[in-house]
Amino acid sequence: MELSNVDASRILFGSTAAYHFLFVPVTIGLMALMALLEGCSLATRRPAFRQLARFLSWPFLINFVCGVATGYPLRFQIESHWAGYAKVVHDVVGTVFAFEARLAPWMFFLVVLFAFGWRLKPVWHWLVSTALALVLIVQSSAILMINAWMQRPVGASFDGQEAHIDSLFDLMDNPLWMPKLVHTIGGAWVLGGVIAMSACAWFLLRQREVHIARPGLMVSSGFTLFALLVTGSAGHWSGERLVQHQPMKFAAIEALWDSDGHDADLLLFAWPDKALQANRWELGIPGALGWIAGSEGHPLRGIRQLAAQNAASMRFELEESPSAGPRRLGYASLLGPDCCATRPTQAEIVDVANQAVPNVATVFWSFRVMLFAWVLMLAVVVLVLWRRPDVTRRGDHLLLSACVWALPLPWIAIEAGWMVCEAGRQPWTVTGLLATRASVGAVPAAHALEHLLLAGSLGAVLLLTYIKLHTAHMRRGLAPRVALGATRRRPAIHRPVARPSPWP
Repeated sequence: MELSNVDASRILFGSTAAYHFLFVPVTIGLMALMALLEGCSLATRRPAFRQLARFLSWPFLINFVCGVATGYPLRFQIESHWAGYAKVVHDVVGTVFAFEARLAPWMFFLVVLFAFGWRLKPVWHWLVSTALALVLIVQSSAILMINAWMQRPVGASFDGQEAHIDSLFDLMDNPLWMPKLVHTIGGAWVLGGVIAMSACAWFLLRQREVHIARPGLMVSSGFTLFALLVTGSAGHWSGERLVQHQPMKFAAIEALWDSDGHDADLLLFAWPDKALQANRWELGIPGALGWIAGSEGHPLRGIRQLAAQNAASMRFELEESPSAGPRRLGYASLLGPDCCATRPTQAEIVDVANQAVPNVATVFWSFRVMLFAWVLMLAVVVLVLWRRPDVTRRGDHLLLSACVWALPLPWIAIEAGWMVCEAGRQPWTVTGLLATRASVGAVPAAHALEHLLLAGSLGAVLLLTYIKLHTAHMRRGLAPRVALGATRRRPAIHRPVARPSPWP
């Protein structure tokens, strides 16, 4: 089957974004944890915490450089492969990018000061770390404003072809933004905490720098537990908002094809079939979905009802516009740029509405992979805080090994959550406003695949270098060669001893 330019561009952008998102959450999570460790060192006067923070600074810098390097291709792809989208949202995205440009010099200054300022007084370096942790959150919040606006486009005005906003504050009233921000930052904190836990457990298993690894394991475990609870609470908060503001995505997450509007089963496992518009088999808890979702009086709507609603919206837009022709914005854009030379029939509208449903199986299982990874991490963290593992104690060797093997789990959860967010929004780039098929540029599918091959080759080289640098850093150990905050001893200067002259 030959790929269309829409599918090829989606594969390219999705792969590039997923790869970029391997690095960005690491910087946010590690910086918050390092600020906490430096604060603990100041409060307890224990240098071990600051030594662990300095050890983690090298992974932070590597991921920061990789995040910057992999972020720029996304902007290029938006301008070329997604020219239709770029034209519509130019003012919205440009406002956010302008804010980023003003923030970037301060962020880079703090990164340089953080990297080369370890000889500052500990309190001053802690202030730098804390400021950088906050700046990274602010920078991420601006990007998440765009994503929340694409999920639910409120706060902007439209002139028929483009979206316009007066300032960045217009995007802050979006009801999806704050839960998305807390959930994303919480997930990044989980990732930073698990990285530190895995490193400390690895050193404990080898009985290296135990005086740093053991307290570091406990602090990073407490930090990770807090982050897991924040992420879980924010995820539930997001789910409640989806019932009202993105009901199609919520229905896809739960494989909810039909609903009476009041209650439904909470499915644990299912085999959704989009062609049949039903689940081939399912296992769930009867009547529990409404209680879990906390829909606040908003009815639970199934995929079939929502598809029928989309068809009604398309018919309404076509009836409001007396002339046939392509529609750039609105539900009629689902019909595509070439469909409306003649007025579509009722059957064609219904068929497009039924096709304009997310890939339910992908969204359904991605959500459960994310949730399963979250549960596993929570179990490991709780056991660590309860047992306070010591490698010399029977049974704790297995728990420390579990900490090491848990390292991929936060990345799996983050990528699965990203899949739920973006695949669940399809077939829209901007929900209810701009269809994906109306967002692409004129780049042929063959060129998109060439770009994908190039990006994959460069990404493989970058990943191999990334792994090699981290492996070498682990081998060097936790403790720096020179004690933090200590001054180097100057070598003794041997002066010749004055001997008494034999002459009078």
